[in-house]
Amino acid sequence: MLGLTNRILHVQQASNPSKYDEDKQRLAGRQAEDHIENLLKELGGIPNCNIFRSLRVPDEFQTRRHEIDLIVLTNYGLYCIEVKNWAGKLISCKNGDFWEQRKTVTKENKTFSQQTQYPNPLSESKKKTNILRLHLLRSGVCLPDSKCTSRVVLTNKSCKVDDTIKNDPTVIRYENLHIFATSFQQSYSTILTDMVVPSFFRGTLSSTQLQQIRGSLGQIGTWDVLQLNGGKKLIGDYKGCPEISVNRKEVNQMVFSHSRNSTTGTFWAVLGYSPTTCVTMYKREQTSWFAKEIVASVTLPYNHNIGFKIAGDTTEAKISANDIDTIFFST
Repeated sequence: MLGLTNRILHVQQASNPSKYDEDKQRLAGRQAEDHIENLLKELGGIPNCNIFRSLRVPDEFQTRRHEIDLIVLTNYGLYCIEVKNWAGKLISCKNGDFWEQRKTVTKENKTFSQQTQYPNPLSESKKKTNILRLHLLRSGVCLPDSKCTSRVVLTNKSCKVDDTIKNDPTVIRYENLHIFATSFQQSYSTILTDMVVPSFFRGTLSSTQLQQIRGSLGQIGTWDVLQLNGGKKLIGDYKGCPEISVNRKEVNQMVFSHSRNSTTGTFWAVLGYSPTTCVTMYKREQTSWFAKEIVASVTLPYNHNIGFKIAGDTTEAKISANDIDTIFFST
């Protein structure tokens, strides 16, 4: 009888999972990156194949990876773009190593001023851009400094900046977003010139170089994304569990199917069964237009733990399978 009682308790827990709402600040940050990407495509005419999101570029000794929000490839070189959705007033500190954000915050019906210092994003962006250039060099793609440009884009309409930041040409403020995106457009005369004049004389990258750069950037990994019940997304590295073996080159997502019906679950509990979760792995490159191709499926106890190292955390999180909707894998 004790076993039946325990199984019914497990059914109740499986049927009523915790709900995790998306963090508003993180969501706003991702939406800001989406907005900049869309502007570059719509106003700048940048094709999908020349825009890369959230690449994690390894340093010289492969000891650390540095994330770049957006990388844009053009005939004239690479643009590494850091997107900041900061609100309030931004002030460059005296030594230039930090920016200070000053904003008014309301919490529990109380309003107060908040000051936060961040490492200078201009310096950080330039550092990451150089790390990317050196990584490409190790991959056999040689680009001079002049072909690798860094930009910091401020997307929040309410953001105000001091004169030091305002006068820096590498900072793109909200009111200049459309001008920045439009600057990537190619005129008809340029397109015609590109067709007849060799790239060496135009000072642009050759089609071979562009293809090599795309190939190298395509080999750089991004983050894995774990989506929880309720919509919250965790960014980090999937660590998994012994029962599931994932080939990243073959699998692009893993979907968790749950038993949420308490009546059905209770029926099976009486028959001696405990709640389970079915994990289905889907193929990265689809060969069918009508259905996703399944690579494999595994059945786990509903409360089985899945290892996931969240970006910024030093320890690996153990997340119940019952709380997971989907895991998307980077390359």
